[in-house]
Amino acid sequence: MVQPARTVGLVVILVAALGMEPAANQASVPSGEQKSAQSRPSLSAEDKVEIVEALRLKSETGNQIWPGLAGSDIPVVLYNAAFEFLVGEFHPPQPWEAVPGDEFEGRPYFRRAAVKPQSFAVKVGDRWAGRIGTLEWMQSQIPIRLGRDYHLVALLHEVFHAFQAARAPKRFARALDAYQAEKRYPFKDPDFATAWTEEGAALAQALKAADDALARRLAGKFLEIRKSRRDRAGLDRSLLDYERELEWLEGTAKYAEVRFYELAGARTNKTAAIEFASALPFLLQFDFVRLERQLAAQDGDLRFYLSGMAQARLLDRLSPAWKSKTDLATLNLEDILTAVIAPRPDERSLVPNGLLD
Repeated sequence: MVQPARTVGLVVILVAALGMEPAANQASVPSGEQKSAQSRPSLSAEDKVEIVEALRLKSETGNQIWPGLAGSDIPVVLYNAAFEFLVGEFHPPQPWEAVPGDEFEGRPYFRRAAVKPQSFAVKVGDRWAGRIGTLEWMQSQIPIRLGRDYHLVALLHEVFHAFQAARAPKRFARALDAYQAEKRYPFKDPDFATAWTEEGAALAQALKAADDALARRLAGKFLEIRKSRRDRAGLDRSLLDYERELEWLEGTAKYAEVRFYELAGARTNKTAAIEFASALPFLLQFDFVRLERQLAAQDGDLRFYLSGMAQARLLDRLSPAWKSKTDLATLNLEDILTAVIAPRPDERSLVPNGLLD
């Protein structure tokens, strides 16, 4: 299994999305108090509240993200500059140790020294956990203000990766192996890049379409552009797998992240300790701007977060029961989309001529 180069994880995704430089490259230097907070030897009270709320949100709404997710027992790992902290696994192997003098909801939790941790799924013994930097640590790495609400759904993005690894281990391994083809992928070819941007625009327009007939037509336009791009570039099997596997791996996790926020914001019970807005926060709204206008400008695997997420959202609209009929281990988003976009007879005349030209 090949592990992708994710050493900078979510921080660089955020920075790249906004066209910024990492804080580590800027002139500002954290104070002694800030450094201490970034290396604290235990979870903060705010971290603990966030984990509780994240697990509650997963339990309440997870099956709307993917069948079986709500009841899945997935540990959580948060890390800072000095330590990783493990919650939800009570007999971890060494070098994990119980955090002295502290508990999580009346039970011990664990820590180990942080050695270049990544935001992703991580194996703890024979279980998979979702891992992400603490909000304090992430805030120290980027020059923008992150909300606790956003960080919570970013944590659930990584929890979804752990769910993928546990539910579909062979597919998860295959998706990671697909990264071997990345160095041969023609990111910089001008025609290839132009087509990718057109794909993103078609997907974004389909998501905003006024009716399902137009959404199907625009989804078909996306698939036609995609096929033409692949044919012209002569992509071999490993490069095709690179696209499809990363849309499975990262596109569905980004889909989960966005949907978790929407479901949290739509809850009528407003007693949760972390407040969610009825509208998506700026960073998640900006994902849709990048999808529509800048897809080819997304480096490495970042474009697949957006293209996969958009296809899953289109399927929610055009075939609401699609997830209940789909095995996560064999999921291919574009194949399912192809199968559902054929217009119904009563819709064939509803799209004005020339609108898709």
